[in-house]
Amino acid sequence: MAEVCPSEEKTEPFTTEELQARLQGSIHVDEFDDVRQDTVPLDALIVEEDHHKQGIRILVRPLTRNRSVSPGNDNVQWLALRAEVADLQQSKSRVLAVTQTSKDINFSIRIPQGDEEDRPPLWSELYYNPSGDGLILWNRSDVPIILTRVSPPIPETGAIFGQDINPGGTQELSPGSWRINIYTTPVLDFRILEKRPATLLVPRESADSSSNPDTSLINSLGKRSFLADADDEASNGTPEKRARREEGEGEHRDDEVIVFDGQLILPFSNVANTKEVAVSNGHALLEIQKDETAFIPGRGLDQYQLTRREQIAVTSASSVFTAEHSQVLDSIITVKVLKTRGPGNGSADTRPQDTHRDVIRQADVWLREYRNQEELRHESIVRLYGGDARYLSLYMEHVDGKDLAAGGVWREPATELFMGDRQDALRILRDITGALNFVHEKGRIHNDIKPANILYSRDRGAVLCDFGLSTSTKDPATNGGTPYYVPPEFFAHKLRGPASDVWALGVTMLYVLRKIAFPEARGRKGHPKQLYWKIADLHRRHHYANRPSSAAAQMHQWLAEVNEAKAHLNPRDRIEFLVLQMLTPNPGNRITMKIAKIELSKEKPAGGNAVGRVSDAGKSK
Repeated sequence: MAEVCPSEEKTEPFTTEELQARLQGSIHVDEFDDVRQDTVPLDALIVEEDHHKQGIRILVRPLTRNRSVSPGNDNVQWLALRAEVADLQQSKSRVLAVTQTSKDINFSIRIPQGDEEDRPPLWSELYYNPSGDGLILWNRSDVPIILTRVSPPIPETGAIFGQDINPGGTQELSPGSWRINIYTTPVLDFRILEKRPATLLVPRESADSSSNPDTSLINSLGKRSFLADADDEASNGTPEKRARREEGEGEHRDDEVIVFDGQLILPFSNVANTKEVAVSNGHALLEIQKDETAFIPGRGLDQYQLTRREQIAVTSASSVFTAEHSQVLDSIITVKVLKTRGPGNGSADTRPQDTHRDVIRQADVWLREYRNQEELRHESIVRLYGGDARYLSLYMEHVDGKDLAAGGVWREPATELFMGDRQDALRILRDITGALNFVHEKGRIHNDIKPANILYSRDRGAVLCDFGLSTSTKDPATNGGTPYYVPPEFFAHKLRGPASDVWALGVTMLYVLRKIAFPEARGRKGHPKQLYWKIADLHRRHHYANRPSSAAAQMHQWLAEVNEAKAHLNPRDRIEFLVLQMLTPNPGNRITMKIAKIELSKEKPAGGNAVGRVSDAGKSK
């Protein structure tokens, strides 16, 4: 599986405008007057165990004549549910049931303005929290909405009655029923259901160990439930969860056996040697320890096992480790899990809105990386096997190589210089040029070419990874990326395109050719020549003097240093001459990856055929 780059990244978040640029599909919901006039509380409707197995997370009851919801796919269906206290003669209540699959990061509600209703349209998005049962509501409407909790108040947080959510505002929502009003008009009722918890198979000796204060033994079946709430749900959880546990949810059943790629896959293995322990809260794939196996419930291919092996890297934004996946047979993969501060996980001085935005931002990063890399099949691009939006995880080909920023492997910690030789430089340039040419021919831009996003070994060669900031060539220029690799045309005219990737590869090659030290080292505190700025600040000016920002001054200094390093490139050396052309200031005159690929095909490797040897895995079709 693709190895996620282990180095700590200084990557800009998406702006609100970039997030809003992501299009959502929508479907129109037919008129159902009986739905609009139904007065049975959503809390009273019985949700069967089979509904939970489907992954249903939200029940929706529109309260207006004109209504539509998105996304427009099979994840939205009408259900007829009977109330808990209803007699058999009473008709069932019809509600929209929203299922969260492994591809869904959110559910978007769009209700247009009706001819008979004096209210503006509603647009709200409900983002799933990967670390719990709750959702994050984001008001995308042009007017405030009034959010009211219909269910009984939550003891530890109190009730929410008539709270205004301004345009662009967010709110954390716990399981239960809620109502949205615009002005005085009720527009929508919805009920959030608790998600099916993942379970964890842990070795019996690990489960018996008293050294783990965060776990407690429940039985000897060998599963641990990841629960979202801080209290011990095993003893005092909601009636819904207690009922499901009493029915033995999570135990092996014949109907949970699935077939993948012609192979029979069982939900659990080695049960006799494992135990079940409960964790009060957390994220299943972040809590799992080495040699433990997480069982992820779901329908069809959304149900799988993941056995954790070795940690590769941990940053503030992600955790990367190797694992065995029940649907990727006979192969070690790399797992990348995006972290969120999430509701309740921030520091004491963190505003709730900041944690809400973090969930939204990371969810959109996951979606962008998944979609961008899903169909990229090239020998020098990490292959994506799949992903799970429920945990913001990506499952990729494992590349047996470290990134070019790895200290002690390819980067000398004392000098911050690259530790390879000319043949390494040639192989890296040839492989990444081929990968970028393929990406550009697909109409995409990587936007974050740098040493930390290139994995390399002399056996496999160089492999490009991390497409979380990739955009289409038709998209507006993004503020994302790492500042040292941003091209001069963005500084001058806020332009980015395929030529921007070429510039970034040129800067990377200055490091690989030992013309400059590792650029990111300049951003560390205590560096004698510290230099770091935010890309988003480049075009801001001081409000009191209309002067360029400090970011602009620092980037100007950095471009001067790049220009100085260029002066040491030998134009009679084919590799260095290509790098020189990559660093042409005018993007229209800059060499393309297609031409560079042709030129590199003329360069013959010295001393054997190591440069020409590549793995067969993941070759482009």
